[in-house]
Amino acid sequence: MKRKNLKKYSIAIADIGISFTFDRSLLGNKIKYCRDQFLSDNGAEIKLNIHRGNVSGGSAKKLIFDSGTNWSLYRDEGKYILQNCSFSSGNQPEKLIVLKPDFKSGDIYLTNDKSYRSPPFDITRHTLIQTLIIFLLSRGRGVMLHACGINDCGEGYLFVGRSGYGKSTLARLWSKSSASILSDDRIIVREIDGRFFMYGTPWQGDTKLSSKEKVLLKKIFFLKHAKQNTAKKIPPMEATSFLLARSFPTFWDKKGMDFSLRFCSQLANSIPSYELGFLPDYSAIDFIKNHI
Repeated sequence: MKRKNLKKYSIAIADIGISFTFDRSLLGNKIKYCRDQFLSDNGAEIKLNIHRGNVSGGSAKKLIFDSGTNWSLYRDEGKYILQNCSFSSGNQPEKLIVLKPDFKSGDIYLTNDKSYRSPPFDITRHTLIQTLIIFLLSRGRGVMLHACGINDCGEGYLFVGRSGYGKSTLARLWSKSSASILSDDRIIVREIDGRFFMYGTPWQGDTKLSSKEKVLLKKIFFLKHAKQNTAKKIPPMEATSFLLARSFPTFWDKKGMDFSLRFCSQLANSIPSYELGFLPDYSAIDFIKNHI
């Protein structure tokens, strides 16, 4: 690549820095970046180059994990390869990431003409980048949870639940106050010097609200449907099970799974956890802040 045509973006998600470098003369406007708040000037520990075209590989491909829908992971000639389709489908992926074994560097390929005619590649919000972050977290860094995170004047509230349990509703209610919405769908939790912090991510739910902020975690709430505002404290063992069930564990990697289990257990034993039912109005905010 000619140096004068190189374009570089660097982002940071949960204090994990990733840089993306590509040749503008080959990719034109095919690279998109729409979440400026996650841009970072700090040094990137993971460096990825983006190319147009197919990647050459050997014939000894070993499947590691297949989501069955929008991504799969396999090894080829010692490298890890993430692709944006099921491995078993036999389809040609439109995008894939080839990673060195230490996950510190690699290449992203926009692989065919169909990909080139499709909408621009959104660097931060694409499924493959989210999956890469999950891999990196499982290597001793933290966990990603299906959750809404609120920073209310330095108080961190984590609301954990599957789709339809009220995460976006709580985010909308809290957004009318001075609180920051870290995300209403994906939150990362990390342990730093014995304390647990939660981080916002660019992967939002219905509210389209997110922030790169981090905040000290104060309380964890597991959401349930209810006809009144109610909360019940739950023991650490039960909270550990709930956290693991609503995390994004690396099922294909025993070490990653062992770490995720230990992390969820430490988190549940360190932070008070509650089962929360709430009304979809501002009384829920008052209940959470002043009565729990």
